[in-house]
Amino acid sequence: MIYQCPLCQMPLAEVIQHKQLGCSNNHRFDQAKQGYYNLLPVQRKKTKEPGDSKEMIMAREAFLDGLHYQPLADELTSIIDELSVSGSHILDIGCGEGYYLRQINHVNRFISYGFDISKPAVVKAAKKHQKGYYAVASSHEMPFQSDTIDVAYKVYAPVNDIDLYRVLKVGAYFINVTPGPRHLWQLREFIYTDVREHATQDTQFTGLDKISSQQLRYKITPSDTDRLRLLEMTPFAWKADEAIKKTIFNASELSIELDFLITLFKKA
Repeated sequence: MIYQCPLCQMPLAEVIQHKQLGCSNNHRFDQAKQGYYNLLPVQRKKTKEPGDSKEMIMAREAFLDGLHYQPLADELTSIIDELSVSGSHILDIGCGEGYYLRQINHVNRFISYGFDISKPAVVKAAKKHQKGYYAVASSHEMPFQSDTIDVAYKVYAPVNDIDLYRVLKVGAYFINVTPGPRHLWQLREFIYTDVREHATQDTQFTGLDKISSQQLRYKITPSDTDRLRLLEMTPFAWKADEAIKKTIFNASELSIELDFLITLFKKA
């Protein structure tokens, strides 16, 4: 394992007889029955239950099971496959319920690590992908030893770019997925009177060189229920009252644009 202690930053090793991770300073972290570790110290929590709620996770899981985001998963898998780094450590930053990591690992056979600040999300991920290593943790202080990750990626999740640089090996790759200008345009038309394109900017990460950038655009026609699930897994849900939700539910055969920007970086 390549975990480090979130309290003292010393390497963590398995204490198999106790189903724990432990460091040389005798900090211990129990393995949950689902197989994940909680590496988010209580003093680092800003709220009692940080991250996405159980309801948001359930909505996203059901929506993703409908394969609406399958083209994005396929594109990520294809990009990583072309990097020729299989058999190495891959990290999903803000992994949610592990949708992308399960598919990438199935094709590329990486040693897979994923983490999220949401405990309900990590519980789901660990249950569905028992060959992966999952943890509850913060993306601002990642619980991984320095220079251990060969490929990392994130889909919308935040990250501390200094810490990202620390955990990546020299020559490692990082893939950043962000919303394209017209992502979820038709859904946003129900929420805002003046819909504007997402601002896209040339994001830089400390110590990483930009290799390539591409746009993935396509349309979906989700079912009535899946339209509401899509709403619930976005920040727009906070602005949607019951009347708006009813209108979205009744908008049969609504075609919705999905628009992603996928940028590849490399640590020099």
